[in-house]
Amino acid sequence: MLFRRLLLVCALLCAAPLYAQDLVGLYLTWNADPTTTMTVNWVDLHANSSSDLFYRRTGATAWSKTTATRFTIADTSLIGRRAALSGLEPGSNYEFAIGREPARPADIRRFRTMPKDLNRPVRFVTGGDMMHNRTRVDLMNAVAGLRDPDFALLGGDLAYANGVSSGRWVDWLRSWMEHAVAEDGRLVPMVLGIGNHEVRGGRNGKVPDDAPYFYSLFQLPENRAYYALDFGKYLSLIVLDTQHTNPVEGAQADWLAKALAARQDQQFLFICYHYPAYGTTKAPRGGLPIDNPLSIAIRQHWMPHWEKYGVTAVFENDHHNFKRSQRLRNHKIDNDNGVLYLGDGAWAVNTRTVPPLDQAWWLAKADGRNHIFDVKISASGQAHIQAVDIKGEVFDDVRILTPRTKPVSGQ
Repeated sequence: MLFRRLLLVCALLCAAPLYAQDLVGLYLTWNADPTTTMTVNWVDLHANSSSDLFYRRTGATAWSKTTATRFTIADTSLIGRRAALSGLEPGSNYEFAIGREPARPADIRRFRTMPKDLNRPVRFVTGGDMMHNRTRVDLMNAVAGLRDPDFALLGGDLAYANGVSSGRWVDWLRSWMEHAVAEDGRLVPMVLGIGNHEVRGGRNGKVPDDAPYFYSLFQLPENRAYYALDFGKYLSLIVLDTQHTNPVEGAQADWLAKALAARQDQQFLFICYHYPAYGTTKAPRGGLPIDNPLSIAIRQHWMPHWEKYGVTAVFENDHHNFKRSQRLRNHKIDNDNGVLYLGDGAWAVNTRTVPPLDQAWWLAKADGRNHIFDVKISASGQAHIQAVDIKGEVFDDVRILTPRTKPVSGQ
């Protein structure tokens, strides 16, 4: 029944009329306080299209107007526009339209600001490795929208464009615009991480200029692929770059330690990045997935910091499977004080074979299944995390009853 309902919602959304302009993509991001700001981004085909954005709080009669800034998208003829709205009311619904005051309901789009505190549960979906083909990502994006999330935390390898294919970005943007929509019509904002398939050649060890589409489409907090985003006093997200355009060690590791130290009082804190420290595939010859040099570097340069300051959970991607780790600390199972690692990036890509659990000591559960994680946090201090597959079915469920892992004695 849920799958039939999903297909019906997809059909309705795809058939809904768009604006008069030929929109390639419409997407929401933040680079400031998510409770009082929203950045509306859109991409179209015409240089002379309007840059005007009209918006109002739902229920108001008068429209406010702002003019978006234009931006170029790598070496394409696509035109991007970005309107950064500020001074919004926390926890409020807004309507907006591009180009003119809307003449009909079909011209109106919607978003919602984040609440100032946890006066209601906050929900987000997360995952990575999104688009091997359009059909599957359409379905999975619709599944994400039907979970009614406040936002999506995307952990890299979005369009699989490898820094060169603008056509794949067009498909990815259209899919998100048409399908990642909540049941009440709200667009779902993105919080974005970078993966290897955002850079030229799909390889690691590059610099920002090697990811021209990613860095032009998305204006990131702190203007780089590692940053923190804070939601009041109840939630922080730390997004990291696993050596795609910034080295793991050095400046990024130093920043991570300071960012975690500054957020010790946040009720919930999640970390998200692309390549996993505790993966399910890509083992070096004669070894295990955790023996990969990049996994080792993450454990050496990053893991001690979040074990010192405490996190709610860590989201990893890249390996195209589902996984839930054992609770781990100091590279050992620690059921009392360990950190939970969830992954492994299988939003809508071809999945891989998981290792036997009797060999992969760090894994509690693994499966080659497309999925997203649906995360709900509440004022009671509980994070409820469900794994949801492409049919919309929940197949794994875990509750973190304390909001943060804390340092053990002696650390």
